[in-house]
Amino acid sequence: MNASGFSRRGFIGGAVATAVLSAARQQSELSAAEDASRFRLFWGDLHNHNAVGYAQGSLSRSIDLARAHLDFFAFTGHASWHDMPKMPGDRHLKWVNGFKVHSDHWAKTRNMIREANTEDFAAFLGYEWHSSHFGDYCVIFPGDDRRLYLPDHAEKLLDFAESEKAFAIPHHLGYKKGWRGANFAHFRPSVSPVVEIFSEHGCTESDRAPYPYIRHSMSGRSTSNTVVPQLEKGLRFGFIASSDNHRGYPGAYGEGILGVWAKDLTRASIFEAIRARRTYAATGDRIGLEFTINGHAMGSDVPVTADRQIDVRIEGHDSIAMVELIRNGRVIERHFPEDHSDGQTKLPGNAKCRIQYGWGPWGALDLGSTCLWDMTIRIDDGVFRHVSPCFQSGPYEEELRDKLNVVSESEIRLQSNTSRVKCYSEDPTKAVVVELSGGPDSVLSLHVRKPTEQVVRAKLSDLIDENVVTFTGVFTSESYIINRLISPSEFSATIRWQDQRPSGDSSDWYYVRATQHNGQMAWSSPIWVGA
Repeated sequence: MNASGFSRRGFIGGAVATAVLSAARQQSELSAAEDASRFRLFWGDLHNHNAVGYAQGSLSRSIDLARAHLDFFAFTGHASWHDMPKMPGDRHLKWVNGFKVHSDHWAKTRNMIREANTEDFAAFLGYEWHSSHFGDYCVIFPGDDRRLYLPDHAEKLLDFAESEKAFAIPHHLGYKKGWRGANFAHFRPSVSPVVEIFSEHGCTESDRAPYPYIRHSMSGRSTSNTVVPQLEKGLRFGFIASSDNHRGYPGAYGEGILGVWAKDLTRASIFEAIRARRTYAATGDRIGLEFTINGHAMGSDVPVTADRQIDVRIEGHDSIAMVELIRNGRVIERHFPEDHSDGQTKLPGNAKCRIQYGWGPWGALDLGSTCLWDMTIRIDDGVFRHVSPCFQSGPYEEELRDKLNVVSESEIRLQSNTSRVKCYSEDPTKAVVVELSGGPDSVLSLHVRKPTEQVVRAKLSDLIDENVVTFTGVFTSESYIINRLISPSEFSATIRWQDQRPSGDSSDWYYVRATQHNGQMAWSSPIWVGA
């Protein structure tokens, strides 16, 4: 159990669990295939920043927030940029000064990361190495007492990572080569078993993928530097997402999060899983995704065979719009859950509900402020099975913390904050997603203490067809929504596809892409069949 009173485990009893409310369910594991049945799903972020560098927030803030809602994280402070161009008005000094802060703090960083490790949380030491010519890498160490090595060439960095049994994970691949995009001429799978397919920069699956690169100064995506063309060339790597958050908020919602299938929650086990590419990328919602071919887990190299049985299990935090199977860069199968569902929640039974809060006065009114939220979420004549946070990084204030505490199977306490000022992606909301069990007369209630005293109640039977929108005051004030229930047939799917290919020496690669109706996505690491 962590400080906020809940345990974070994934795909337990067939459900993605950020907060698990049953001890018996904590001990169960998903076993869809022999090769995958030994693993459990853990969530983390391997790339994020704070003021130990040139971003915002203390390292202690990063650790506090990571512990509260993740299973593991690596702090990867800004460390060097050997071929950095000079910028107008000496703006490049922001980087120069940040690198000095990071170097001066290195000994303390090592101690803080060491002390952050507990039985139910894994923290990794790391740093980010920038290069215009070679692209950016996040170096992640398996242990604590490691030196900060800042060479002027990628091969030297990769040699160092190999000697340390560390990872050097390429970041924002899709920028043009020479403009901090990945330089795949130096790709080394032994230290880069995975690459970052999604972060706050956007998605680098292809130049036509959703979430384009728009937030930074390095232009948009270069076709040849995206993931699919590199896989087509024969490179082999798994997929991850990490936030690259700059406000001391690892795992910030919407900026990228990593799912890892590991044997247990230890640093050694997480490292082994990443090296084996049992990883997948998600944008924000913790979409549970299991993908096997002939029983082999994602990331595997499978011996050549003509007959391929492809099994996919997925569980979203919203209704699933589509699940796609990609082979050699082309979609060969699509599954639409709504074609197999009447879309109706059956009560008594299980359902999911997103409780979203924030909004408030728009920027043109010049009324920007931070709204503090304090609420209790209850269910009468029912139980909460899981609860998962959707906490974005804004607003930034050093002492602000989003806190989610499971009091009992029928009560959850939420303390949070929202603002339109510098909110991520202009989204001034946060949310929690609860999975619940109840009947038509079960009542879901919100007792809001801040920003104003209110109590709102809704029968589950009424939430099948209608949501509940409530304002906290007069027009322009903040508001919150108890959204409509989502049925298991809408948020989950079990799929089996068969693919038969000619026998031969050539190889095929497959991965799964899942999209929810709310736009949140997940990408499995590929599986390769053949040499």
